[in-house]
Amino acid sequence: LGGKESISRMHYAVRRLLKIVCSHFKGVVLFIDDLQWSDTATLDLLKSIVLDGEIPSLLIVGAYREDEVPDHHPLAFHIRELEQMNVTITKIRIGNLSVDYAIPLVAEALGMDDDDSKVKSLAETIHRKT
Repeated sequence: LGGKESISRMHYAVRRLLKIVCSHFKGVVLFIDDLQWSDTATLDLLKSIVLDGEIPSLLIVGAYREDEVPDHHPLAFHIRELEQMNVTITKIRIGNLSVDYAIPLVAEALGMDDDDSKVKSLAETIHRKT
């Protein structure tokens, strides 16, 4: 098989799998994180899934760092292209967590108490670096 035909078959197989899975549930959410690192082939596959009107009850949620996706980025291009095709895309901007919200997350992940000074120190370090 040629390259394009292989890609087309792979897209078809993924869409068929999603059709089967989604037909057995009342709703399926496909969450994909860090889309800013997606290559064009992955974005083309996602576009193929989005444009397939025969996949029932599928919600695709994609997350990406807006500051890492300039206008010339492949993700930005794909989003614009889908919008031009009248695909509904809802954008929700979410800011960074404050240190106060990071502390309980770190404490829970470590199985420690929120009031522990080590937890607070680690949460502050994580917050500062991320």
